[in-house]
Amino acid sequence: MKNIYSRLVGLFLLGWLIAPAGILAQNNSQPVRITYPGSRAVFQRENDNTSILYLSGNYYQPIDSVQARVVAEVTGQGLNTNWATVQRNPTGGIFQGSIRVQGGWYRLEVQVFAGGAVLGTDVVRKVGVGEVFIITGQSNAQGFQGFGAVGAADDRVNCVTYDNSKANSLADPSAPSFQQLTANALIGPRGQSAWCWGVLGDLIAKQYNVPVLFINTAWQGTVIRNWKESSDGQITKNIFALGTPDENFPVGMPYANLVIALRYYASLQGLRAVLWQQGENDNIPLRSTRETYRNDMQYLVNKTRSDLNRYPAWVLARSSYNAGQTSQDIIQAQNDVINTYNNNVFAGPYTDNIQIPRFEGEVHFGNAPGNEGLNQLGQAWFNSLNAVFFSISQPSRPLIQPSITVACNTSNTGLTLTLPSLYKSYSWKSGQQTQSISVNSTGTYQATLKDNYGNTFLSPTIDVQSAIQPTTPTLTLGSQTNQAASTQQQICADSVLTLTANLPSNSVLQWSNGFVGKSLAVSTAGTYSARTLNVYGCRSGQSSAINLTVRPRLPTPSIEQVGTYTLRANLPSATGAQVDQFDWRRSGELIPQNGAEIKVVVTANYTARTKSTFTLGDGSNLTCASAYSSPQSFAFDATLGGLSVYPNPTSNGVVTIETIENLADAQVNIFSMTGQKLATYLIPTFNNRQAIDLTGLAPAEYLIQVKSASFNISRRILVNP
Repeated sequence: MKNIYSRLVGLFLLGWLIAPAGILAQNNSQPVRITYPGSRAVFQRENDNTSILYLSGNYYQPIDSVQARVVAEVTGQGLNTNWATVQRNPTGGIFQGSIRVQGGWYRLEVQVFAGGAVLGTDVVRKVGVGEVFIITGQSNAQGFQGFGAVGAADDRVNCVTYDNSKANSLADPSAPSFQQLTANALIGPRGQSAWCWGVLGDLIAKQYNVPVLFINTAWQGTVIRNWKESSDGQITKNIFALGTPDENFPVGMPYANLVIALRYYASLQGLRAVLWQQGENDNIPLRSTRETYRNDMQYLVNKTRSDLNRYPAWVLARSSYNAGQTSQDIIQAQNDVINTYNNNVFAGPYTDNIQIPRFEGEVHFGNAPGNEGLNQLGQAWFNSLNAVFFSISQPSRPLIQPSITVACNTSNTGLTLTLPSLYKSYSWKSGQQTQSISVNSTGTYQATLKDNYGNTFLSPTIDVQSAIQPTTPTLTLGSQTNQAASTQQQICADSVLTLTANLPSNSVLQWSNGFVGKSLAVSTAGTYSARTLNVYGCRSGQSSAINLTVRPRLPTPSIEQVGTYTLRANLPSATGAQVDQFDWRRSGELIPQNGAEIKVVVTANYTARTKSTFTLGDGSNLTCASAYSSPQSFAFDATLGGLSVYPNPTSNGVVTIETIENLADAQVNIFSMTGQKLATYLIPTFNNRQAIDLTGLAPAEYLIQVKSASFNISRRILVNP
């Protein structure tokens, strides 16, 4: 089905004209809509400051190609790209593609073409290529409301909006959603307030001229054992809630939020690094040893990598300060992991000397007038994430968006949506868990896919807006689009018949001769019908058939002069028409005579063409014309005095009379030479030559008089035996 539809659309686009708005456009008048990525999505750049930006969307009218480009939201905050074709001849109402983009903050634009002309455009504002970080650890990573956090001043600093702080769901977020990092924002799934991350984001955006995205999975009160145990599927205890109903962390937590973020957001957006701020509680009250903390920390790093089958970078803050005490064992354990060869783990800030004493007296930073500990912490993180870090850390790229095929079923009443077979699981928003699903109604369809390691992929969105099977078309003539065409049609040999139909904007016509397009121009006799073909490749029922008769080419007449003032057009063969007439031209100018014989009184060259009318059984008429004849010269004889009688003498008694003038109510009188009237002929309209029968007269000389109200001329005629 896909290949057939592709060929059909390719043919139709050679001559397709944009149809008026119809069924599919009732809910969405746009010919095209970008469904991925969304606004404020930031994709991790590679170390060459570029990233592949995957995009997809829906088109609602037939198209032949899709182009995309990015334009910097603010001049200087990115490198504009030229329009680039991302897909040719898309099928199924869905387009997918990618472009490589420099680090920056952009307006993503898409334009679609039909028949070489731009059919429609769509735009997504504020899409970025920059730096993506997952924050994790304990309270000084999670943050709190009411501690004086400063929101990001730069519009390019963003966070995830997903809130899992109460539900503690082990499922993926429903959809990627982002916002600018304001002071009181929740940095999904658990981060409380902008904390120090708004300051860090502003500094990175200013220094490297790229947007930033934060995802925060930190959990207050956790020790590293909680992260290790939960990563192994164990229930782990909150050391600050022992003996209470909240003694146990929720199932899978706190590690589940981190691994979900890695499998979901890092798969979709990519990732620069996991930022780890933890160790204070392992100092007080646990007094963890260097070996224990180091082993658990390295175990956690390794566990994320085995769970993903990817190798995310980590940045470890050196943190142990709690209740006025620091721990060299914790700091050295963190340094041990950082210094492990080829570990892709980097040194974060040393925080034990920042804001001493702390904002709330024991462990937490905060901002107060003259003592802006959160701002200092953000600056310390920025100093660690320096140019050397960005040049040698290995970022994780966004994973390739899965392709999807849309095919109409054999009954043309439903669609089959099919995803690649490379994945372990499929979960459609409509509830199905299979690689392919059948769609029989309007709606929006999208699937979440998982590989063998649980990494998440989102399929393109399929937006079905109207009935899947299109309505059967009513064919009309190109010149009469407001009424159905008669089933019997005829054309001349040198003409074409244009058939069309009023269609919804998401459809074209698939004709019985194989052509696909809104209109069909035919010049060959036969029977023609059409089906409606929509963007999904579904066909309607067959229209009424149009039976076309093509009349043969008419013979070209020849012209001869057959009288003093008369030319005649002669046909070499019969036309088969019900009525034959002729168009006459004098020196190239059409004259108002259409008979086979015409009166001429002006010296000139004359040409004529056949003009024949054919009638079908339903009573419809068609007039066709031949080519014009070769010219016939005519010279006016002024010596005849306006009346010509010939032959003179006549041997068979029949003479022809012509007058220069057209006469009404004329009389032709025959007199003997002695003046006796022998015969009278009444001619109501005397505008062409008239034959007069004199066979009843004896051989002799006679006088012929032609008389009307304005004309009275006589001529002698000799009748021979």
